[in-house]
Amino acid sequence: MSKKLIFVLILVGFVAAVALTGLILAGVNYFGPLKSLAISHITNKYDKTKTQGQIVFYGASNFARWSDMETDLAPYPVQNHGFGGSADKDLVYYADVLLFPYDPKVVVFQTGSNDYVQITGTDEEKIQTCMDNKRAMYASFHEKLPDAVFVVMSGLLLPGRSEYLDLTLKINEELQALCDETDYMLFVDANAMTYDGTSFKTELFGKDGIHLNRDGQILWADEYILPALEQACALAGCDAS
Repeated sequence: MSKKLIFVLILVGFVAAVALTGLILAGVNYFGPLKSLAISHITNKYDKTKTQGQIVFYGASNFARWSDMETDLAPYPVQNHGFGGSADKDLVYYADVLLFPYDPKVVVFQTGSNDYVQITGTDEEKIQTCMDNKRAMYASFHEKLPDAVFVVMSGLLLPGRSEYLDLTLKINEELQALCDETDYMLFVDANAMTYDGTSFKTELFGKDGIHLNRDGQILWADEYILPALEQACALAGCDAS
């Protein structure tokens, strides 16, 4: 093999490795081995022996793509355990690796249309299945983390998935009712952030209409998440430091 060919192969491998790393950090929707790499990235970033009792953000790509989360939510000690494409079943599946070992005082959840696209049936059947899954998930997580406060973000109303608007609104309504009747859960209603009742606020999203842009992330943090963290930490006894 010529030196030139060896150099080309090394260069191609390097470029592929850089591209793969970029995908992981960007929080794309992972499947198969790529999802395992994303999970490994999270566990390597946050050492469970040194980051106990903090605030874990656990959800899909609008968390995973939020690369400035720790800065935007300072001084709260937050960890971003979001991974792209995740639905509730994935959060349950990876909880033994990504959630329970960190013994968080507060867990912030974010899921949404990733669940609906994987469920068949009428809208009513999708809502029933989705809420059954969520109730079971939160109950099982509470058994493992009995002292933790759960902050449940409303499913974002997405211009790129406008066909799920009514479904998301209904599930958000049911989620709020569930949180209102559960003493360890707080609901954050961010419906108005991205939808004014008539049209979507597309200026808060990237080109795909699904993922928040930088302006959207900052608004989400300042107007919705930080106030919720203040309330949750008051209940859980976590320090904003």
